[in-house]
Amino acid sequence: MTQNTTPTTDAYIPGVCNINRAEIAYRQRSGYVITAVFIAMLIAFVALGLNRWIRLSLFLPGFLLADCFLQAKNKFCVGYGAAGQHNANEGSSKAVDVADAAAKAKDKQRARTINMQAAGIGVVLTLLALAIPQ
Repeated sequence: MTQNTTPTTDAYIPGVCNINRAEIAYRQRSGYVITAVFIAMLIAFVALGLNRWIRLSLFLPGFLLADCFLQAKNKFCVGYGAAGQHNANEGSSKAVDVADAAAKAKDKQRARTINMQAAGIGVVLTLLALAIPQ
Protein backbone atom coordinates (compact mmCIF):
# COMPACT_ATOMS: atom_id res chain seq x y z
CA MET A 1 0.00 0.00 0.00
CA THR A 2 1.35 3.40 -0.97
CA GLN A 3 1.24 6.20 1.56
CA ASN A 4 0.81 9.81 0.60
CA THR A 5 4.14 11.47 1.30
CA THR A 6 3.11 14.87 -0.01
CA PRO A 7 3.57 17.41 2.75
CA THR A 8 0.33 19.00 3.94
CA THR A 9 1.98 22.28 4.85
CA ASP A 10 4.89 24.49 4.04
CA ALA A 11 7.33 24.12 6.92
CA TYR A 12 9.30 27.08 8.20
CA ILE A 13 11.46 28.58 5.48
CA PRO A 14 13.45 31.65 6.59
CA GLY A 15 12.20 34.82 4.92
CA VAL A 16 9.52 32.86 3.02
CA CYS A 17 7.05 31.01 5.28
CA ASN A 18 6.69 31.22 9.04
CA ILE A 19 3.02 30.38 9.75
CA ASN A 20 0.77 27.33 9.42
CA ARG A 21 -2.69 27.03 7.85
CA ALA A 22 -4.54 27.99 11.04
CA GLU A 23 -2.47 31.16 11.34
CA ILE A 24 -3.10 31.97 7.67
CA ALA A 25 -6.86 31.53 8.12
CA TYR A 26 -6.78 33.77 11.20
CA ARG A 27 -5.12 36.55 9.22
CA GLN A 28 -7.65 36.21 6.39
CA ARG A 29 -10.57 36.47 8.83
CA SER A 30 -8.96 39.47 10.49
CA GLY A 31 -8.49 41.11 7.10
CA TYR A 32 -12.18 40.73 6.30
CA VAL A 33 -13.23 42.17 9.67
CA ILE A 34 -10.91 45.15 9.30
CA THR A 35 -12.14 45.70 5.73
CA ALA A 36 -15.69 45.91 7.10
CA VAL A 37 -14.52 48.42 9.72
CA PHE A 38 -12.77 50.50 7.03
CA ILE A 39 -15.90 50.57 4.86
CA ALA A 40 -18.18 51.35 7.81
CA MET A 41 -15.95 54.22 8.90
CA LEU A 42 -15.82 55.64 5.37
CA ILE A 43 -19.60 55.43 4.96
CA ALA A 44 -20.11 57.09 8.35
CA PHE A 45 -17.67 59.89 7.56
CA VAL A 46 -19.36 60.63 4.24
CA ALA A 47 -22.94 60.21 5.51
CA LEU A 48 -22.33 62.48 8.49
CA GLY A 49 -20.71 65.10 6.28
CA LEU A 50 -17.60 65.24 8.44
CA ASN A 51 -14.61 67.26 7.33
CA ARG A 52 -12.94 65.23 4.59
CA TRP A 53 -9.57 65.44 6.38
CA ILE A 54 -10.97 63.16 9.11
CA ARG A 55 -10.67 60.48 6.44
CA LEU A 56 -6.91 60.50 7.04
CA SER A 57 -7.72 58.36 10.07
CA LEU A 58 -8.61 55.59 7.58
CA PHE A 59 -4.92 55.02 7.02
CA LEU A 60 -4.64 52.79 10.11
CA PRO A 61 -7.44 50.36 9.19
CA GLY A 62 -6.27 50.52 5.55
CA PHE A 63 -2.77 49.57 6.61
CA LEU A 64 -4.04 46.82 8.93
CA LEU A 65 -6.35 45.22 6.38
CA ALA A 66 -3.57 45.20 3.79
CA ASP A 67 -1.11 43.81 6.34
CA CYS A 68 -3.48 40.97 7.27
CA PHE A 69 -4.14 39.96 3.67
CA LEU A 70 -0.46 40.24 2.70
CA GLN A 71 0.54 38.07 5.65
CA ALA A 72 -2.04 35.44 4.66
CA LYS A 73 -1.02 35.55 0.99
CA ASN A 74 2.68 35.30 1.79
CA LYS A 75 2.26 32.75 4.63
CA PHE A 76 4.37 35.06 6.73
CA CYS A 77 3.62 36.79 10.05
CA VAL A 78 5.41 40.10 10.39
CA GLY A 79 5.17 39.95 14.19
CA TYR A 80 6.83 36.56 14.34
CA GLY A 81 9.40 37.66 11.78
CA ALA A 82 10.31 40.75 13.77
CA ALA A 83 10.46 38.76 17.03
CA GLY A 84 12.62 35.96 15.59
CA GLN A 85 9.91 33.33 15.90
CA HIS A 86 7.79 31.07 13.70
CA ASN A 87 4.69 28.90 13.94
CA ALA A 88 4.85 26.98 10.67
CA ASN A 89 4.28 23.52 12.15
CA GLU A 90 0.78 22.24 11.43
CA GLY A 91 -1.29 21.71 14.53
CA SER A 92 0.89 23.97 16.63
CA SER A 93 -0.64 26.91 18.44
CA LYS A 94 2.58 28.29 19.89
CA ALA A 95 5.39 30.14 18.20
CA VAL A 96 8.93 28.90 18.70
CA ASP A 97 12.18 30.83 18.59
CA VAL A 98 14.33 30.81 15.47
CA ALA A 99 17.86 29.89 16.54
CA ASP A 100 19.82 30.75 13.39
CA ALA A 101 20.95 34.40 13.14
CA ALA A 102 20.90 34.38 9.32
CA ALA A 103 17.34 33.03 9.33
CA LYS A 104 16.29 35.75 11.79
CA ALA A 105 17.81 38.41 9.53
CA LYS A 106 15.88 37.07 6.51
CA ASP A 107 12.67 37.06 8.54
CA LYS A 108 13.17 40.61 9.76
CA GLN A 109 13.79 41.82 6.21
CA ARG A 110 10.66 40.04 4.97
CA ALA A 111 8.63 41.57 7.80
CA ARG A 112 9.85 45.06 6.86
CA THR A 113 9.00 44.45 3.20
CA ILE A 114 5.45 43.29 3.96
CA ASN A 115 4.90 46.25 6.30
CA MET A 116 6.13 48.68 3.65
CA GLN A 117 3.80 47.13 1.08
CA ALA A 118 0.89 47.39 3.53
CA ALA A 119 1.75 51.03 4.23
CA GLY A 120 1.70 51.76 0.50
CA ILE A 121 -1.70 50.12 0.13
CA GLY A 122 -2.93 52.02 3.19
CA VAL A 123 -1.84 55.31 1.60
CA VAL A 124 -3.61 54.45 -1.66
CA LEU A 125 -6.83 53.49 0.14
CA THR A 126 -6.70 56.69 2.18
CA LEU A 127 -6.16 58.82 -0.93
CA LEU A 128 -9.08 57.10 -2.64
CA ALA A 129 -11.23 57.83 0.42
CA LEU A 130 -10.16 61.48 0.30
CA ALA A 131 -11.18 61.64 -3.37
CA ILE A 132 -14.81 60.77 -2.62
CA PRO A 133 -16.85 63.99 -2.74
CA GLN A 134 -18.66 65.27 0.36
